[in-house]
Amino acid sequence: MDEPKDLQRVSGRLGRALFGRHPRALLYLLAPTGLAVLLDVTLRARTLLAYAPQAQAIYGSSLLISAALWALPLWCVGSLLRARRQTQAVALYATLGLILLLATCVFPLATMGYGGQALYHRVFHSYMGRDTLRLGIALRGTVTDWFVAWGTRSLLGGVLALGVLVTLAFVLVVRRASARLVGPVPLLLVVTFAGALGCLWFDQLDSRFLQAATPDTCFAHGVVHAARVRLSGQGWVRKGVSLRTPALLPPLTMARAGPSSRAPSILVVLTESVRADALCSDPSACQAPFLDAVVPERIPLGRLTSQTPNTFSAFLVLTTGLAPNVDFASAHTAPVLWELARAVGYRTAYVSAQNPKYEDFGTFVENAGIDELVTGTDLGGMAQEQIGAPDERAADAMLRFVRTAAASGSPYFAMLHLSNTHAPYRVDPDLHPFEPSSAGGLGDTNAFHNRYRNSVRLQERTVAAFLRQVRALPGWDDTAVVFLSDHGEQFREHGGFFHNHSLFDEELRVPAWIAAGPDVLGGDERTALASYGARRTYAQDVHATLVDLLGLHDAAGALPEAAHVGGRSLLRAWKSNAEPFALLATSTAVWEPDDARYGVMHGDRVLISSAERAWTCFDLHDDPGEHVPLAADTCGPLLPTARAAFAGVDVPP
Repeated sequence: MDEPKDLQRVSGRLGRALFGRHPRALLYLLAPTGLAVLLDVTLRARTLLAYAPQAQAIYGSSLLISAALWALPLWCVGSLLRARRQTQAVALYATLGLILLLATCVFPLATMGYGGQALYHRVFHSYMGRDTLRLGIALRGTVTDWFVAWGTRSLLGGVLALGVLVTLAFVLVVRRASARLVGPVPLLLVVTFAGALGCLWFDQLDSRFLQAATPDTCFAHGVVHAARVRLSGQGWVRKGVSLRTPALLPPLTMARAGPSSRAPSILVVLTESVRADALCSDPSACQAPFLDAVVPERIPLGRLTSQTPNTFSAFLVLTTGLAPNVDFASAHTAPVLWELARAVGYRTAYVSAQNPKYEDFGTFVENAGIDELVTGTDLGGMAQEQIGAPDERAADAMLRFVRTAAASGSPYFAMLHLSNTHAPYRVDPDLHPFEPSSAGGLGDTNAFHNRYRNSVRLQERTVAAFLRQVRALPGWDDTAVVFLSDHGEQFREHGGFFHNHSLFDEELRVPAWIAAGPDVLGGDERTALASYGARRTYAQDVHATLVDLLGLHDAAGALPEAAHVGGRSLLRAWKSNAEPFALLATSTAVWEPDDARYGVMHGDRVLISSAERAWTCFDLHDDPGEHVPLAADTCGPLLPTARAAFAGVDVPP
């Protein structure tokens, strides 16, 4: 027996089984991966170049996953194209198989992995990733609304048309190589396809933080993760808003130091997505025409900074005083403001135009023992899930509660939660002071920003009309109104739109003020508020201020989860030695975004994690627009603070 020839024959058979009869023909199947890299370089070349070696290696692995995901389906496309040249019966079945394969696999991935990702990146400055489709499924029925918010309904048609073109291009490439894509399917394609699916199933791809992956694999990761969630059920049991189990409160007694011995009524107006420069907080420095006519005496609550740019997390921080890095159990155990108010004899209300079914947001307050609980679904008129019910309906419902409470003479703690300034921004055609205005964010950014400003002006009018009627009630002298927004909104200042994608000032700086009757605040408290006028204040400070208004400042240290609660009462004078290290995050115990960011702020310095590097320092005094990144150690003690606070999260070292 001629052993060398036998070994050569065996080796040849193994090679053909593994690579096919014409291994070089497999190079044609790399065309989709090449297109993905080209798109990626076009959209974010700087980010790719700034990757550390580890991230570059992760990105390199995503190229292999991309190639593996495309190669097997395209090989099958080539086989079916060849089969269509055979007998009529075989050609019929091959055509049906080809249509099925293109419709269920190639076309969806070509459409969303390229055109869809380009659009998503244009709007959000990131790709659709692991959790995007899960959120999309939770928001079923709003895909058209998303496209309308970004431009027009024709935009969806454009993305689909691009998907058709990309699919046809891939078919033409495979058709050219189909004569050499013959024989049994190469084992390499089967094994690598299965391996790629395994990597996506077990999250061995970065489509959340750095997004060190090609756009097509980021989308595929979302699809596979959504399937995993559906099949295993584990994904639905996750960190997020859930029913609370409130901790038992100790006996509490109100102890207010204001000019009146009576307990003040407290009305919190919490709005949505309003950034600091969109609504005037200090009437001595700027104008808000509707508010100026009703509450000209309002006092700004410093330069308020939300510690997280999303509604759920901001709501958590405001109502509990917890920092954004708090664990899930504490987030759902700590007392909320309504519970504290009830404990010292207040009637309580929460009236919200927000959609309580959005990611189960409403469950967070179900067990809070609120006397009057009204949400967007109760109010009706919710034409768009993210805009919520009309704000004026919420204001009217709150006014009914306030009138009833005023007539009874009992103090109340109430929160009016507005919603209509969320994208795509509700406007009144008769109130358009800012022009030109456009409903689409993919064209003129300034015009889209003007639509947002018109929406804020509409809401200002609604709030002013509501407060005018509250002010006319007998209990105004004993009433304090605290106004703030949950977070801000970005309009391309750092490349993106909307919120919850960065920790830059445009997403965190918000309007905030207090207007109080003469029997609520004493002279020392008004002086204390003024001491914060030009200084950074935070959402935890607003919580501490509300606790102080409830007369529980001295009892705060004995409350459940007090060790995790921070903040300074702004009714107590500013102290230079008490300037806090405020934690910032897009990802918290009640919200997990695709592209998590974390940070710390102290005075004029802020340290944030970013897609380009683990930690970046900005000097807000010299660089208020945050355009000049500094080395992390420039922020001094902020770096060890950040590493300690977020030690358990996925931030590169």
